[in-house]
Amino acid sequence: MEFIAFTYVGNFMEREVIDEVVFTVFDEANRFFRENDISLRFLYIGKLKLEPGYLISLNTPEGKMRVYPLEALVDVLHARLLHEIEERPDIRMDKIFALTTFPLVSRNPYFDFYERFLGIHETRLGLRIMVLSMKPFEPPELGELLKAASGSETPDEEIKRRVRGGLSLFKDRVLKGVLHEVGHGFGLEHCSNDCVMNSPSTMEEWDSRMLGYCDSCFINLKRAVEWSEFNLGHGEPK
Repeated sequence: MEFIAFTYVGNFMEREVIDEVVFTVFDEANRFFRENDISLRFLYIGKLKLEPGYLISLNTPEGKMRVYPLEALVDVLHARLLHEIEERPDIRMDKIFALTTFPLVSRNPYFDFYERFLGIHETRLGLRIMVLSMKPFEPPELGELLKAASGSETPDEEIKRRVRGGLSLFKDRVLKGVLHEVGHGFGLEHCSNDCVMNSPSTMEEWDSRMLGYCDSCFINLKRAVEWSEFNLGHGEPK
């Protein structure tokens, strides 16, 4: 069995949303791996804390936004993974996955501006770092619905129904994103099938994707996980 260290970063969403979405996605991803006989599990290592000094303010079309630079986040995640490997010698792993509640930005090396990313995966000294921003997946009306629900002692059934629907949609979107980045983490490229590895051009397209891999990507992922497990010394590839 191979493990991926799993964490989340940020407080730029309602606490209820973070708890509901992050931990449900964590559980559902592990259930997906288990039910599909993929020798892979996320191992929750707690919330990752970044110092406020890392924060930068950016002017965006949506207004002023506070974010952490991607380079700083990758540095901290790399250090955290090294720490976890040292602290857990019985659980060998070489990958870490972080969900963030803020957009991912990186300074363009040639021009003085920041670029935004949905997710990234980077290898440092043989260790794989994967990061996915939850923010682009959030239904735009969810925040207002949660405020309406929390601002009333007895929210009506319609608001509660819409909150449940918004949270369910949010979780499905993020879970697909997690599976997408995990695929990249094991060497999968984008495909053109009904598959989480088929990168969408709109969120509506993403909603229409099945929650899983197409046959080709699934076979390639299983094979890659088995070889990765073998290379980590867990056993013979099947």
